[in-house]
Amino acid sequence: MSSKFNPIEFKINTRTNWNTGASQYYNNWANSDVGPFKSTKELVKAAEIKPDDSVLDVACGTGVVSKEISCLLGNSGNLVGIDISRVALGIAKKSIQFRNVDFIEMDAENLGFHAKFDKIVCQYGLMFFPDAYKVLKSISSIMKKDGKIAIAVHGTQTGVPYVSCIMKSILHHIPDIRVKGTPTVHRFGDPKDLKKEISAAGFTDIKIKKFTFTYHTGNFEEYWEDYMNSTANSIWPKIKTKGIEIVNAIKKEAEQNTSPFIKNEQIEFPWNVLIATAYK
Repeated sequence: MSSKFNPIEFKINTRTNWNTGASQYYNNWANSDVGPFKSTKELVKAAEIKPDDSVLDVACGTGVVSKEISCLLGNSGNLVGIDISRVALGIAKKSIQFRNVDFIEMDAENLGFHAKFDKIVCQYGLMFFPDAYKVLKSISSIMKKDGKIAIAVHGTQTGVPYVSCIMKSILHHIPDIRVKGTPTVHRFGDPKDLKKEISAAGFTDIKIKKFTFTYHTGNFEEYWEDYMNSTANSIWPKIKTKGIEIVNAIKKEAEQNTSPFIKNEQIEFPWNVLIATAYK
């Protein structure tokens, strides 16, 4: 792994990982309306979609937000979803029965639109864009006057223990597992950081609301397997190269970290989500 963060390499790896795990992500998470994906309805509600709106779904993934939006649009409304994962887009296309919808393989940092949008939404994408400011500025440039954005991001390490219970253990034993500067899931988990980034891009009337959802992972073994096959799928191969003793040490420490969230031998995690709205 390079000692310096490489945004192009990061995007290539992100695309590869999403193409590999999109189906599992859709079936086990996004389409199941579990844990953090209970935010989908809240995000769309916050966007205040009207039947004749032109809507862009940035980092649309497998299309769960797009699907929710499509139910609110009429014959004069239209929807575009963009993502860098071709496999995820394929799932999105199959899941939505709406005439005025297009799904396009596109990098959010290089938006190529001449059209203008009334509403632009983004669920769980902003924190992973290497240049989030550039994405927000680009979004602003393709919005109609008084257009509205609605963005959902995950909370802090404390607010999202599903991620941090295992990741803290990984970083303890393999501190160089991630190159310094690599975007993380908690990047905009503090409302002040999120507001600052949105404001810097020129948006106004910024409002941020925090939601706390609950995610049941089953027992620790089920949690570990789910985490390594989804959240940590990109770094799991490197973890295994450290040998079974390190893997077992990580696992033992992670199990200790989860103890505050065990109820009746099952893990029940709180999951904080921030939803921000703003106007151009």
